[in-house]
Amino acid sequence: MSTEQVCPWCGNANAPERTNLTSQPNVCPQCLRDLSNLNGPAANKIASTRRKIEENSIQLCISRGKINAIKYYRTEMNKLPGISVSLLEAKETIESMLNARRLHDLVKPPGRNGYVIALFLLALIIASIIYFFTHR
Repeated sequence: MSTEQVCPWCGNANAPERTNLTSQPNVCPQCLRDLSNLNGPAANKIASTRRKIEENSIQLCISRGKINAIKYYRTEMNKLPGISVSLLEAKETIESMLNARRLHDLVKPPGRNGYVIALFLLALIIASIIYFFTHR
């Protein structure tokens, strides 16, 4: 009989299986999360939801950029019961998923339109000042 199960959060296959209530608490050795209350369909639902969130965040990262993907990943993971993800953890997770799939080069870089708009407004202000001083 196997005494290992797959952790629904990190996917570690070496997570200890729950034996009885008097033994030590079941904690995943990789992500250090409690596995004692996860068994059966609840664990499978959390694992499938987590995989879906990861896939959606990868797609968001490719289409809209890393910042939107990190926001989405953090808010959706915090909706799951028993999971609290900080902003730094979400950033590291997104980056590690991108590096593991070798998709880091496909990430859309942040837009540079803010600088162009500021430069255009500055040129417009300078042109209007020159116009008002020469037409007096």
